[in-house]
Amino acid sequence: MQNSNEEHYTRSVTELADIVPVITSQEVFSSTGIKLVTSGVRLNSSFFERLGRHNILPPLEQCLTVEDGVNNLELVQVAEQLLQSDAALARMATKIPAASVLFETLQAAKLSDPIVFLLTLARERRPRLLKHSVMVALIAIYLGIRQGLPKNKLIELAEAGLFHDLGELRINERLFDEDAHPTPQEREQIYTHSATSQRILLNSSIYSLDVINAVMRHHEAIDGSGYPFGLRGVEMGPAALILSIAEVAGTKLGKEADDGVARVEVALKLNMQKFDSNLLGFLTVLYEHTDAAGNEKMAINSAAQASVSELQSQIGKLGLAIVFWQRLLGKAETRPRSASAYIQQRLTSLSQASREAGINTADKQSVIIGIQGDVESMAELKQISQEVLDQVTEIVFEVQRRWPTYQDDQTTVGTVVSGWMEYMQKMLLDVRERNM
Repeated sequence: MQNSNEEHYTRSVTELADIVPVITSQEVFSSTGIKLVTSGVRLNSSFFERLGRHNILPPLEQCLTVEDGVNNLELVQVAEQLLQSDAALARMATKIPAASVLFETLQAAKLSDPIVFLLTLARERRPRLLKHSVMVALIAIYLGIRQGLPKNKLIELAEAGLFHDLGELRINERLFDEDAHPTPQEREQIYTHSATSQRILLNSSIYSLDVINAVMRHHEAIDGSGYPFGLRGVEMGPAALILSIAEVAGTKLGKEADDGVARVEVALKLNMQKFDSNLLGFLTVLYEHTDAAGNEKMAINSAAQASVSELQSQIGKLGLAIVFWQRLLGKAETRPRSASAYIQQRLTSLSQASREAGINTADKQSVIIGIQGDVESMAELKQISQEVLDQVTEIVFEVQRRWPTYQDDQTTVGTVVSGWMEYMQKMLLDVRERNM
């Protein structure tokens, strides 16, 4: 019997076959050796009843071909549309000798038959995923150009950007909605997408180790706060260093809300410890803007208004997250590579970043003195405080993932971790999200 992710994927594949012709290129077998479909058969959604009950080996995408599949020219066309419609990406393209290099690099990316199938599945069933993948690839190529990388390395960055999230096709799309509240078990499914993407590339057998490793590590961070391995700095590898920041920039910029540029700016400025400083410098172009006097000004969309009570609530929660931890921990010592050390490191960084951004977490009243009625300043503060709160939530999720038995630690510090986690979950998470 298939697991839920494979069942979701198989349903998506068979439903795709109702949209575009999907033909078996070889016989399809179950993992137990049962022949399910012969070669040369055109699928349709009715085949789900036959395929959905079994685990399939090799993976289904290796057994299928699709007519009118995504090709390099189509990827270039998507890239051209992005540069035409997105002012931030257009500015980025002006910082390299010729924007045509971006398109030439995408044109040179290798697309195996299984990859073509998966990109086509994304185009027809998850268009936002295809758009995101091309955007991340463009940003990664740009960063590679700014670093002076040779053509073959730029092509690898294009491939890593295009393929890094293909594993998401095996996960229910609703879990990636902005208003989704996934359970811890569902979050575990989300965490697996980078490993799934890596396996897809390994099965294709034509991609370099640098591409494969970058895809696996695209959610790592140089301060060790990322996943799945908690790698630090050079442990990530050059391609992963680029892909990790391109992924964050592409995700924030690609949000459907009008304030995508502001999201990029806030996310990069408040996460400077996670990324290579040179790469951060290259990406300031995404949010370059000045006021009438030529002074730098944050690119906040004034339509993203915030109320006084909303801001005070956000800043109050942030203050509680930091102060409550400090009070609980007291003078107790954290152990290296423990949950307590991780929380301490992340909260210390967040506290510093908040102060530098002008948020005094100890006084939620004074923060907004003098800016009430200033729509842009209120919107800016809302963006900053929300990003920091999102990072606190990320800490909670990461502790649950890295130390799933943290509640069993009965030491003094273990009790501190459990107390802080319980309080944060009640304050920040939906009931469904914290349902263990």
